[in-house]
Amino acid sequence: MEQLVTVKQGMQPSFGGVLVGIVKIGVADAAPAIQVWIRSSGQERKQAFREGQSVLLPGAGTLRVESIRPADGDAAAFAVLAYDSEDTSESASAPLRPWRGLP
Repeated sequence: MEQLVTVKQGMQPSFGGVLVGIVKIGVADAAPAIQVWIRSSGQERKQAFREGQSVLLPGAGTLRVESIRPADGDAAAFAVLAYDSEDTSESASAPLRPWRGLP
């Protein structure tokens, strides 16, 4: 079952026991981007994503970046993440192209 979660910078939602810290939401290389810390009992890593990219959370399912809205004037930045606890296959994770990340 897929669950949609709206996140803001500084939040630390947990998906299937895996913590996902929202480090930064903004623009990198002229496109919306989000940078997160993924923390499970077996690993900890920082990773950046663009809309539509996904990652396999160790033993917990798949997390996909549904949309990213950088800050605009007085409106705070936010992103919508889609979590699927039933999809734990390796094929669920889209290959990620390296990029500089957020400044």
